[in-house]
Amino acid sequence: MFNPVDAWGEFRKGARHAAVTFVLYRQAGRWMVPFVRRRADLRDHPGQVALPGGGVQAGESAWAGAQREVAEEIGVPVGRLVPLGAGDMIYAAVTNFSVVPFVAYLPDPVESFVHDVRELEGVLAIPLDRLLDDSAWLESEEPWRFRYLAHEESVVWGLTERIVYGLAPRLREALSGGRTTDPPAASS
Repeated sequence: MFNPVDAWGEFRKGARHAAVTFVLYRQAGRWMVPFVRRRADLRDHPGQVALPGGGVQAGESAWAGAQREVAEEIGVPVGRLVPLGAGDMIYAAVTNFSVVPFVAYLPDPVESFVHDVRELEGVLAIPLDRLLDDSAWLESEEPWRFRYLAHEESVVWGLTERIVYGLAPRLREALSGGRTTDPPAASS
C-alpha cells in the first residue's frame, strides 16, 4: 500500500525538496484528480501540467508543505484533505528536485477549484479511471520516447507521468479492496 505520511523516507541529499498531492474527489459519481496547468513564463516546469505542489520550506514537514501548496495553488484549505499515504520519492535530475508524492482524499463536495493566477493558467480535472488505464497513455514518436496522456488540449508527461505511473499500482490495489464509492484506505 502507500507509505505512511510521516514516515515516507527522506529527500535526496543536495536536491531541492518538493511535495505534490494526488487529490482524489468524487464528481458526478466518478473519482477525479485535479492537475494544474502551469503558466508558460515560470522558471520551473513552464507550461506543464502537474499535480498541485511545490517546494517544501526549511523546518516544514513534507506533508505540511504539500497541504500548503494545495491551498495556495487550488484553494483547498489546509486540514481539509484526508491523507491516505505517500508514494516513493522521485528525483528529477534536470531541475534537481527531490519530490515526494502524497495521495489524499477530499471528502466534501467540490464545486470548483480556485487557482493561483500568479503561477497557474488553470485547473484540469482528469478521471481516475482514465489515469489508471494503460491504453489511454500514448508513446511519443520522438527519438527519445516518453509516455504521455493527452486530455482536453493538455498533456501529462515528464515528471508528472513518472509520479502517476509510480502511484498507479498502489491506487489500483487500494481501490480493488473497497467499494468504488469509498476512498482508498489510508496507510497504517
